[in-house]
Amino acid sequence: MNDETSHNLPQNDGFREAELGSEMNVAKVHGSILRERAEPQDGYEPIPLWLITFFFSVIFAAGLYLAYNSGGFRSDVYNASLVSWTGGGSTGPVGPPDPMVLGRRLYTANCVACHQTTGLGVAGQFPTLVGSEWVVSAEWHGENHLVKVLLHGLQGVVQVKGNTYNGAMPPWSQLKDDQIASILTYIRNEWGNSAPPITADFVKTIREQNVARTEPWSQKELQAIPALKIPAGGIPPDAPATPAAAPAPAA
Repeated sequence: MNDETSHNLPQNDGFREAELGSEMNVAKVHGSILRERAEPQDGYEPIPLWLITFFFSVIFAAGLYLAYNSGGFRSDVYNASLVSWTGGGSTGPVGPPDPMVLGRRLYTANCVACHQTTGLGVAGQFPTLVGSEWVVSAEWHGENHLVKVLLHGLQGVVQVKGNTYNGAMPPWSQLKDDQIASILTYIRNEWGNSAPPITADFVKTIREQNVARTEPWSQKELQAIPALKIPAGGIPPDAPATPAAAPAPAA
């Protein structure tokens, strides 16, 4: 029994070795076959010529469209007062901007945070501009007072439409004369307000008269200054405004 068993063991081990050897040979055979095949080409194909042509044609057409429909835009020219460019790629002179359009733009950029898009301000904090005697130059207020406020700011207790405010408005002297004039013209004719426009020359005159001023105005100071009233029909840029008598300053 032991002899038979011992006789069969070498045969079984040899068979297993042969079987393993055949598997290894098969793997080698398949490996050599795979090596002889071409590498897969998916994702490596060149872009079709028609697609390249189409792509650059679209870019060229877009460039032509922008060139002919840019309204004369120039990347090397900056003009903050320019409301729109004349079409056709023209770079010739343009007329003065509409003060209401420019004024709205400047108001949105500089004044909306306090006075809001509606002009109503914030109750108890920032006064309304709608029907405000400061804006439309009613009672003792004049256009010169309004320009002074824009140029140098306003601080302390002020009364607007029967309401009392105690805060500070920053100066906007960094704005040009025509920009201040446009803002004031806008707020004097928006939200139902109706008042003559403010000209850049008028702003320039007030600026020159107060060139040494460095502190914000107070209501008491402004009330002591005679009001300059612009007639309903407006005034020529070179015509002086007529001073109006101012009441005694409030105590």
